[in-house]
Amino acid sequence: MVKTGHFSRWSALALILAICSTASLQAASVNYGNFGPVAPGVTFLNVVESSGTDGVPLYNSPSPFATGLNFTPTVFTSSSTGAGADITDGQLNFTIHGQDGNGNNVAISSINLSENGAYTLAGVGTAATQISVGAIMNVKITEIDGVAVAPITVIGNASLAKNLVSDAGVASPWALNVFIDVQNQLTTLGVPFVTGATRADVVLNNTLVSISQAGSAASVSKNNFQISIVPQSEVVPEPTTLAMAGLALCGVGLAGRRKRS
Repeated sequence: MVKTGHFSRWSALALILAICSTASLQAASVNYGNFGPVAPGVTFLNVVESSGTDGVPLYNSPSPFATGLNFTPTVFTSSSTGAGADITDGQLNFTIHGQDGNGNNVAISSINLSENGAYTLAGVGTAATQISVGAIMNVKITEIDGVAVAPITVIGNASLAKNLVSDAGVASPWALNVFIDVQNQLTTLGVPFVTGATRADVVLNNTLVSISQAGSAASVSKNNFQISIVPQSEVVPEPTTLAMAGLALCGVGLAGRRKRS
């Protein structure tokens, strides 16, 4: 754990960057296994959480719902008093696979991370008494329309910060959101597809930071964490539709022959 000590503000920020950029700092992990498929055909594979600062679990075991996973953290917190700094970092790794029960492709149209919690900033001090929340979502697309492709990486991030001067309060709410439009990213990159990305590896890195001064206290906790997917099902023409299309083409052909005769 990176727990209370006499850090300067900049030392703490440097430590955050080091944790977020160095995967080898992971000290412990929990594998929750696979979840799904959830309608219309999205499966979350090998869901693993880890931390380089604290014992796990921090997120706790997820509960699947229609097109997503819901986590209810109980100990994902950062707290500091009397001129200290505390950093809590948690990471989630999983793979998303889109395919329905009939073997049809289900594309990952978009991925959304939403989280919320509460923070406390109290006592006597300056804006150096603060809390911050950061989230980075790294999505590596490995399959399009059911066919393996060279990995395509898309990254989204968000952060927020509160300080004692502007945001003093006890158990005040906070919320953060990271959204990646996968289908739009493929279009922007000029990647051809019919249905879209059908498999992707996701790495989520979440950090809570609290920094205090003498006579002040800062804390922040994560209470809810949710991953949701907007799926895009493969459109497969029904037999009657195909038959009608065939008849229409035959009709066009016959009309052409009549005109020539």
